[in-house]
Amino acid sequence: MANVLTTSHIQSAYSIASQVMDQSLSLKQGVAQLITEGIGATYAQDLINIYRYMRLGRCYHRTINVEATNYFLRQLFEDGGTEYLSPAINATHQHIDYYERHQKLTLHRKRRVVADLEHLLGGSVIAHHETFEKEVHAALADSSSARKARLAARPHVKPERVVLRSTMFVRNPDVVAETLHRAGGVCEECDQPAPFTRKSNGMPYLEVHHKIRLADGGLDTLENAVALCPNCHRASHYG
Repeated sequence: MANVLTTSHIQSAYSIASQVMDQSLSLKQGVAQLITEGIGATYAQDLINIYRYMRLGRCYHRTINVEATNYFLRQLFEDGGTEYLSPAINATHQHIDYYERHQKLTLHRKRRVVADLEHLLGGSVIAHHETFEKEVHAALADSSSARKARLAARPHVKPERVVLRSTMFVRNPDVVAETLHRAGGVCEECDQPAPFTRKSNGMPYLEVHHKIRLADGGLDTLENAVALCPNCHRASHYG
């Protein structure tokens, strides 16, 4: 088993933990999958349980490294906005306090991670994210023909940039909605049904990925977008 938790391990653990949380996998199945990817059984169970405690806003006593903490918190924000991030930050604060109290040390790097994420809760980034999610839901409620008409009429396909503490791309909600509609709940890479549904709206859990990254000059178009299951999305980034 691997002695060091790699970025790929962290990605896999998050994806599998979310499926266990949504009851698409049992804890035993989730641990077994992570073992096949080189994570020890005890650590695999810890990662899955920590995800659960973050979602519930409860103190967790087992520890994960700074990279995993940062990834879990940021991905929870991407998946569920403040509804997921706020309890996760609360859980992590409790964990840090517990660990520092018992180990007689200060977790400076983890505290910085939490502080950075707390800025999202009170800053313009969270407002931008929530507005975009509302726009995607509104676009999904519209007809496919209406979305395609708006996309055909827009003046440019290269996304704007806005600076909200950091640089973000202003994605088009019609591209996201129409890509999800086109996929029909099936991953466009592996042709398998979405592994679970989003608790927030009951829709199949697929992630819209740009084949050529926006940061690399890719266009925000239907041709450059694909709906992927979490496993295929992870593979597209990390192989």
